[in-house]
Parts: sequence; structure tokens; C-alpha cells
Amino acid sequence: MTKAAIFYYFKNKEELTKSLITYTIDAYNEILMKEYEKRKNHSKIPFTEAYIAGNLRQLEDADLIGLHAALLASVITQDVDNEEWNAVYDEDFSRLAPEIGPEKSHFVRYTIDGIWHSHILGIKQADTQKVVEELLDFVSEGK
Repeated sequence: MTKAAIFYYFKNKEELTKSLITYTIDAYNEILMKEYEKRKNHSKIPFTEAYIAGNLRQLEDADLIGLHAALLASVITQDVDNEEWNAVYDEDFSRLAPEIGPEKSHFVRYTIDGIWHSHILGIKQADTQKVVEELLDFVSEGK
């Protein structure tokens, strides 16, 4: 697709980027809800498990990884604000915190973010499955 074709549909780079952010958030939410539906009737922490599984499932989709990387770069370079992403984090937190508490919710988020950033940046990664098992053990304590 040519630059002219892209700007036929989008007025400017910011509008294009916001459209991609919306698409990415919609894909993220769809994956999260599918994972939640699998767990909601037989887990004490269904959203937490869905959040972890859904985020890791996205790492299997090269297109989503590339899109996340590009959008992360646009936020870092301040081409767009991160208002939409903050709203997603707030929504996720509002569903994680009742299940595992605010501190563990932040811990889960930062662990998942770290896994994502390692993957996007090509940094040597730990055994993700073992990390997830330990993370689930940690957040399940007392549940």
C-alpha cells in the first residue's frame, strides 16, 4: 500500500496511529475475553488467569507483536498520547484487584510487561512457562 493510499483513508499520521491503537486494543480485549470465558466457572481468580494467558497468547501472533512494538515506539516518541493504553490498564486493574489485591495486581502487570518487552526487544528470555507457574502460585496464595 502506498503512502498516498494510506492518507486517502487517514487525514494524518496521528489518525492512522490512533486507528492502529484501537485495532490493537480491540484484539487484546477479544483474546482476554476468550481466555476469561474458559476460566470463569472453575477458577477462583479467572480474570487474573485470563490476563496472564491472554497476554502470553498474543506473543504467538507475529503481526500483533509487530503492531505492539510500533505502537510502543509511537508512545515513547510522543507521536501520540497514551490515554487509550492508560484506560486499558485501568480497566485491567479494576478487574485484577478484586481477585488478588492491588499490590499483586501491579506485580502481575509488571511481570507481563517485562515478558512482553523482552520479547519485543529480542532480549534473552527466561523460561516463560516457569515464570508463569511461579506467578500464578504467588498470586493464588490465600485464595
